[in-house]
Amino acid sequence: MVVTIGRETTRTTAWVLPGGSTFGAVQAGLISALFESGITPDMLVGTSAGALNSAWLAADPTSRGAERLRELWTGMRRRDVFPVDPLRILAGKLGMSNHLMSNRGLATWLHRTLPFRTLEEARLPLTVTTTDVDTSEAVFLESGPALPALVASCAIPGVFPPVEVAGRSLIDGGPAAFMPISRAVARGAERVYVLPCSGTRSLESDEARFGMLPPPRRPARSISGINGAALSAAMFAASTLDMQLNAAHCELYVLPSPKVERLSPYSFRHSAALIDWAWRTAHDWLPTARPVPAAPVDIAGDPRVSRNTWEHESTARLLNGTENR
Repeated sequence: MVVTIGRETTRTTAWVLPGGSTFGAVQAGLISALFESGITPDMLVGTSAGALNSAWLAADPTSRGAERLRELWTGMRRRDVFPVDPLRILAGKLGMSNHLMSNRGLATWLHRTLPFRTLEEARLPLTVTTTDVDTSEAVFLESGPALPALVASCAIPGVFPPVEVAGRSLIDGGPAAFMPISRAVARGAERVYVLPCSGTRSLESDEARFGMLPPPRRPARSISGINGAALSAAMFAASTLDMQLNAAHCELYVLPSPKVERLSPYSFRHSAALIDWAWRTAHDWLPTARPVPAAPVDIAGDPRVSRNTWEHESTARLLNGTENR
C-alpha cells in the first residue's frame, strides 16, 4: 500500500534520484551532464540523499542550479551531517536509544542551505520519499514543510531517529521505495531518467583522481553488517523489479554510476572526484543511451544473462579451451 500526502500533478519527464548517503555527489555530476545534453525534468522524485538533491534542484532547475549543487557537495563536511557523540553511540549500542546520531546538525545545515520552506514553493513538482516505520508503507510527501520531510527521508535506520510528519513516524525512504520509478510513472511521466548514486562501473582506472583506494571490503561478519547487506539486497531486488515493470509503461533510462563499496558512505572526501567522474561518464554515455528493456535487468538497467545462456557460454568456453590445448 502507498500513501500520498500532498498534491497531484501530471508531467512528462521525470528524474528519479535514489538514495546513497555521501555518494549523492555522483548525482550532481550526472545532473550537469543531463543539462548539457539538453535533457530537463518536468518533475523530481527523490529518496534520502536523492531527495536533498531534488529539493535543491527544484528551486533552480537549470544549469546554474546544477552548478550550485556541485558547490554544495564539495563544501559539505562530515561534522555538518554525521556528528559523533560517543555517549549517544554507546546508548544506541546498548539498546537504550533507537539511533546513534542526532539529526540536529543535518536539520540546522539544511535550514541554512534550503532555498524554500515548503515543498509547494519549488519551481518543479517535487516528491520526497519516506518510509512509515510503523506500517512499512512508502509515504510520498509533496506539500507541507520541506525541512521535516527531507530530514525524515534522510533518517538512515538506526543512525538517525525517526521524524514525526503529519502524525506518522517516518524514516529513510529507501526501505519502502529506494528507486521510486513507479511513483514517477503514476504521476504521468512518459520518460524517466534514474540517477543512481552507486552502480556497476569500476573506479580502478581513476585511482589518480581518488587517491589510493582502500582494499576491497571483506564480507560482512557482524550482526549490523549482515543486516545492512540484507537491506541493500532487498532494496536492489525491488528496484530491478520496478525497472522491469515500468520499462513497458515509459521510456526508461538508468544513468551509469560507479562502484563505491571501497569508499566510506560517511565521508565527503571524494565528493569532487565523484562529481567529475559522473559528469565525464554520463557525458560519453548519453549520446548512445538506450532505454531499459522490459525484461529482467540488473541494478544498472542492463539485461540479465539467463541461466541457460550462461550455461551454454560456459560450456562453449570450456570446450574451446579443451580443443586449444
